[in-house]
Amino acid sequence: MKEEMNVPSPNQKKKNFLSKIPDGVKVEFFRWWFVGAICFFIAWGTNLGNKEDPFDLIFVLALVISLGHMLIFNPIVYGMFDIKRNGKIVNKKINERKIWEGSLLKMFDFFQSFVTSLLVYVSYILINRLILEVAHLDGSRLPFPVEPFGYATLFLIFYLAISFIVNKSILLISLIKRKHIQKKNMEKEEE
Repeated sequence: MKEEMNVPSPNQKKKNFLSKIPDGVKVEFFRWWFVGAICFFIAWGTNLGNKEDPFDLIFVLALVISLGHMLIFNPIVYGMFDIKRNGKIVNKKINERKIWEGSLLKMFDFFQSFVTSLLVYVSYILINRLILEVAHLDGSRLPFPVEPFGYATLFLIFYLAISFIVNKSILLISLIKRKHIQKKNMEKEEE
């Protein structure tokens, strides 16, 4: 009788499996899906994907992804998951920010997503040129056109790289600042 009570139900097994996946992995998978969905709807669902000049497509993709991150993605993610940066959970700080800090961070998120989209565009250009040169193809058709899976994967790679560089730079600046303050305090104590 006691053994039957300890047997987990199928629903509990699924919950345990998903709970073992770190929140950071879930967030990045959601980001990958979100960016891929935007690319799908913009590139394949509008006339922008059929134009000769890809600048309109890239500009609109960058704009929609940036606004989507700022207004849709970030509020959902910060509400659902524990986001850790440099080993600290930052979700609680979101609600404690001053208005100017929140505005500044939203502008940075917008700028980061926009720059990342432009980097993805440049990557597509370089990849296509490399394939055309190596395979000796004519330029009448792109061998690697913009599509949701590739776009989202490249976006995620660049987004994570930029985030890593920014977070490590902030950590380095705070360490330098802390050492400078400690040095000043030691000089005051010596006097």
